[in-house]
Amino acid sequence: MDEREDRGGGMYRTRRLEDKRSSYGAVIAIVAAFAVTGWAWFLFRSGYLDIQTIDPGPLQSLDRGEVVAETERALSESGWRPWSEKNLLMLNTTELAIKLKDRLFADNVAVEKSYPNVLRLKIGERQRSVVVESNSQYVLVDAKGIVTAMADGDVLRASQDRVAAKAFADEIHLPVVVMNTADPLAPGFQVASPEEIRRWLDATRYLVLGGLQFRFMKVESPQSALGRFVSKKGYDIYFDLTQPLEPQLMTYTAYLKTKPDESRITEYLDARVPGKVFIK
Repeated sequence: MDEREDRGGGMYRTRRLEDKRSSYGAVIAIVAAFAVTGWAWFLFRSGYLDIQTIDPGPLQSLDRGEVVAETERALSESGWRPWSEKNLLMLNTTELAIKLKDRLFADNVAVEKSYPNVLRLKIGERQRSVVVESNSQYVLVDAKGIVTAMADGDVLRASQDRVAAKAFADEIHLPVVVMNTADPLAPGFQVASPEEIRRWLDATRYLVLGGLQFRFMKVESPQSALGRFVSKKGYDIYFDLTQPLEPQLMTYTAYLKTKPDESRITEYLDARVPGKVFIK
């Protein structure tokens, strides 16, 4: 065999090795593609990781069915995705928690994933009722603004203590709102809209946590922007319920730090304009 034949055979063997390597590479690429496609289908489209159970956790005043229904509605509003709207793997728990906090009117909401298909909620509930006093009637009003019952027992006593200037509003007892109505209040009566009740609850809670010592809130009507909070000294403190309360509360507390003669205030202290106090 001469040198040219030996060189030709070597080139042929090299090409065969290259062809084999190319074939192996193609097979590996096909297998990898099938594997990736299979895993993608399993993770995103098979339903194995879809939420099957929503566990609201322990609840006091919220209805479990309401929590589950609101969670399912929030999940369905996530918009189109290549995967199922209930896919646990791709769920944005922070985004869902923010939605549920607002929808459930909760203090805080934590969302946890429990694979393969359980969604667990931890809900910090807040007060969802107020006591409305109207013409010496004390009634319980729920978050929808509907009278649910006449106040009685400890709730009635605690509410009367606040109206009689024997106690201050706190985080434990239901807030008291004095609003005289033309008609007597009875279960089923619509006192205010859900938005107005939420405004009352938010305002009273914020001011209690902010350190304001007041006994109860007075409003002329459910739509009233003016909230009059009866102070420790007996005069009213005016806040605008439709505006941010933080600068108004800061205005009031800054005024008190000047150690004013509160006996001069016979009717009200108006803190609705941030940075300015008006007294009468």
